[in-house]
Amino acid sequence: TGDKILSINNVSTEGMTHIHAGALLKNTTGAVSLQVAGGSGGCSTKDQSDVHARSSGQPSSLPCFHNNLCTRMYKTITLERGSSGLGFSIVGGFGSPHGDLPIYIKTVFNKGAAIEDGRLKRGDQIIAVNGHCLEGVTHAEAVDILKKTKGSVVLTVLS
Repeated sequence: TGDKILSINNVSTEGMTHIHAGALLKNTTGAVSLQVAGGSGGCSTKDQSDVHARSSGQPSSLPCFHNNLCTRMYKTITLERGSSGLGFSIVGGFGSPHGDLPIYIKTVFNKGAAIEDGRLKRGDQIIAVNGHCLEGVTHAEAVDILKKTKGSVVLTVLS
């Protein structure tokens, strides 16, 4: 098996979801400290090392460790809300059970504007809806903002 990240900037990853760990890495600026345990084919090793890296704070400066951690870029996606709705669910938000997280796309449904458009992907971070910034909003507030939008919905996402 591959290496295991034990902590990110002294925050233990024990029991942390992949999305939460990814958000922690993505939102880190400056020096990044990783505590890593080396893995090998079925052996449980406790060989640990500290890895230090620097990030300029730009998402594109992060190395590609996993598909969800690859170079990210902002994009604007305009969806037309139809009878099947926008066609996606979200996860995260201020005060979520996993801490204060950005709003992410959890699922793109088989019906709705998102699947028809084809650009919105699981794991995309929603930055704004029709120019309304989602930074610091709760999950319920984000759902409310999305439900209240009618017609054309302009999403600013970090993908």
